[in-house]
Amino acid sequence: MNILVTGGTGVVGTHVIKELMARGHRVTNIGRTPRRAFLASMGENDHWHLAVDLNDAGQVYQALAMSKAEAVLHMGAWSNAAMVPSSRTFAENTVGTYNLFQACADMGIKRVVWGSSAQVYGFARHAPAYVPVDENHPFRPLNPYALSKIAGEEAAEYFNANDGMEILSFRIMAVRGPEQLDAEIDHLAAKPETGTFLLWSRGDARDCARACRLALEAETVEPGPYNITGPVVLEAGSASLVDTYFGPDTEVRRPLEGHEPILSCEKAERVFGWRPKFVWTERNRFPVE
Repeated sequence: MNILVTGGTGVVGTHVIKELMARGHRVTNIGRTPRRAFLASMGENDHWHLAVDLNDAGQVYQALAMSKAEAVLHMGAWSNAAMVPSSRTFAENTVGTYNLFQACADMGIKRVVWGSSAQVYGFARHAPAYVPVDENHPFRPLNPYALSKIAGEEAAEYFNANDGMEILSFRIMAVRGPEQLDAEIDHLAAKPETGTFLLWSRGDARDCARACRLALEAETVEPGPYNITGPVVLEAGSASLVDTYFGPDTEVRRPLEGHEPILSCEKAERVFGWRPKFVWTERNRFPVE
C-alpha cells in the first residue's frame, strides 16, 4: 500500500516509517524538514521525502498526488505548547490538519490515522473524572496545543460524517523512544508525585507505531477517537496510585488491575487488535535496538 506520512522525523514518526516499510508498504514522508536532514535522521537512503508546508493547501494536494497515496498517517504538527507562539501552535496545527483531511476527501483517500493527544483531558491540572479513562471522558484543554487537537478531532468527525471517510484520532499519551524510558521510569520511581500529569504510564514508540500500522491495515474500523498509551510503570500499581493521589475526586467505575493503563486502550484492542508488546515497568525493561 502507498502510505503518505507526515511528521516522519518525530519520536513516533521515525518508528512508524520503519514499521510500515518492514511490512512492505511504500512510504512517502512530507514535512518542513529538508530531504537531506530527513534521510540523516532515518539512517537509510531509500525513503521518499518531500519538503511540504501543510498550511499550503496546494502543496498538500500535490504531495498526495505525487505519492499516489492510498492511506495517510498524520503526525506532523507543533508537537507541544510553547514551541512557537500560541497563535502559531493553534493556527498551524489546525489549518494543516484541515488541509490534509480536505485533500484526502477530494482525492478519494478514505483511511487516515492521525495524532491527537491525551492533553485534551487536562490531567496536568485536573484529576480524572473517572477511571478507567475512556474516550468519552470530558475535554478540559489547558493550552493551545490541546485546543488544536480538539479542533482536529472535530474536523475528523465532520469529514467522517459528510465524506464517508475513516479518520481515526489517536489520543496519544506518554509515548517515548525506547532509549528515553529507563531514565523516565527512574525519575518517576524517585518522585511518584510528578506522575499525575501522564497517569504514571509510559508507552514505547515501537508499540505506538504498530498501533498506527494495524489501524491503517485493518479491513474495517470504527472512525473516531482512540486512547493510545503504555502501562503504569510504578510497582505501586494503578489502583493504589489513583487512590493515593486522586482519592474521592475520581470515580472508580471498575477496579484497576496490576499495571493496566489508567487511560483505557480497550477500544484499540477491540477494533484493530492492538495492545502493547513492550510493557515497561520498574522491574521490566527492554533492550534498545
